[in-house]
Amino acid sequence: MQRIAIIGISGSGKTTFAHALQRATGLPLYHADQLFWRGSWQPVPAVQYLKSHAEWVSRDRWIIEGFVDLSLAQRLKRADLIIYLASPPWVCAGRVVKRWLAHRKNARPELPAEALERLHLQFLWVVLSGAERPSIEAALRQAPKAMVQRLTTTQDQVDFIHGLVAEVKPSLM
Repeated sequence: MQRIAIIGISGSGKTTFAHALQRATGLPLYHADQLFWRGSWQPVPAVQYLKSHAEWVSRDRWIIEGFVDLSLAQRLKRADLIIYLASPPWVCAGRVVKRWLAHRKNARPELPAEALERLHLQFLWVVLSGAERPSIEAALRQAPKAMVQRLTTTQDQVDFIHGLVAEVKPSLM
């Protein structure tokens, strides 16, 4: 596995899981939020972020974590493995609130320093209702040959990383 896409709705744990996977594999890690945002939540024009995304995807080795829809489906077509963090929406909404509490005064490391977390009820409803899932599922249908691993609980995520580490260790000896 040289190219791994980590996808899921907001608050599904993509960034946290991606860091653990990066430590286990040594693959370069890219955060899609870095493509979409600059400054204080100022969106990057679509043409620009799609060009940057295509450049990342063209590389030979990567972990790319972040939201995906049809415009970004080439990431899934090129991935050797797609990890879909499919946590229940209520879990994701709780994580969104927790993230807001942790980062309302200092930005997450993968975002510009000025991008402090904000909590909007409309966004929380998008997460709770699972409104992002149809876009993700549509993108997944564009990559029928890729191996997709759906992880629905935090324990699934932990078990996946532990299993990967157990596979990698014998090959290093």
